[in-house]
Amino acid sequence: MAPLARFVPRIASRNWRLKLAALGLAVFLWALVRTEPRTGVNLFTVPVSAQVSDLEWVLAGEPDPPTVQVRLRGPTEDLIQLARAGTTLRVPLDSVWSADTLVQLRRDWLLLARESGLVVEDISPGAVRLLLQPTLTALLPLSARTRGDLERDLALAAPLSLNPQTVRVRAPAHRIRALDSIPLEPLDLSQVTASGSYPVAVDTTGLGQVSVSPLAATVGVRLEPAMERILDEVPVIVEGNSDFLVAPSTISVRLEGARTPVSGTREEEVWAVVPAEAVAELAPGESRRAPVRLRGVPALVRAFSETDSVLVQRALP
Repeated sequence: MAPLARFVPRIASRNWRLKLAALGLAVFLWALVRTEPRTGVNLFTVPVSAQVSDLEWVLAGEPDPPTVQVRLRGPTEDLIQLARAGTTLRVPLDSVWSADTLVQLRRDWLLLARESGLVVEDISPGAVRLLLQPTLTALLPLSARTRGDLERDLALAAPLSLNPQTVRVRAPAHRIRALDSIPLEPLDLSQVTASGSYPVAVDTTGLGQVSVSPLAATVGVRLEPAMERILDEVPVIVEGNSDFLVAPSTISVRLEGARTPVSGTREEEVWAVVPAEAVAELAPGESRRAPVRLRGVPALVRAFSETDSVLVQRALP
């Protein structure tokens, strides 16, 4: 064991500077390999979308084909990230010359992250067909909607007003003909505590290819204190026929709403009506209970009656 112990140190100490330099070079190369970005090539199936800037045209359907094969080269980490996040090949169409347009695809149309090291090597197929249709422009009225309820001591004193009342709509002809108005997002009345103008966006849900300008409006709200009023003798009649006896012949009606419309309701213009179809088969002398419906109540005024039906008898000849 002693000779071996003397031999090993002698081998280790021989040319020690050269051996130390070789070890340092080996460590450097190992670190360089570990830090050098690994590269690869991969094939991705990418959806195609078209962005038409020509206001006279819109897409009539999906690009043909709707997807293309894109061969990408670059750092493996970037390829993995792209596989996870996905991407799109977006075709810009600034001007349209025909309803049937064949577009040659460009590599820089593939949407990649700005810091990405990926390079597009090939796109297959190299062109897509876009089918387009001309658009029409029209002015359509806005329609206001609400949700929720005002505080109990407040009520609407006038219909909601809109500014602007109309918007400019651009869409294919068949879509324009199918629209009679453009809805706004519902105004939440539970958040309205005073008269004023409230900004509301256009509801674009389901509009699809319809372009709307402007995309917002203001809704004018006029509030007043809420009040009640009792009309004691509202007459009851059978709709369109005087050959009936009704009991009771008058009912009590409670009105609710804002001060101005409630106080301005004319009592002689409010009446209770028995629908004609409810007593159409009554024979002379025969009687039946029939429902009543309130008529002549102004907009923004709610009317209630504890009497929801009356006894109706067809008069004898």
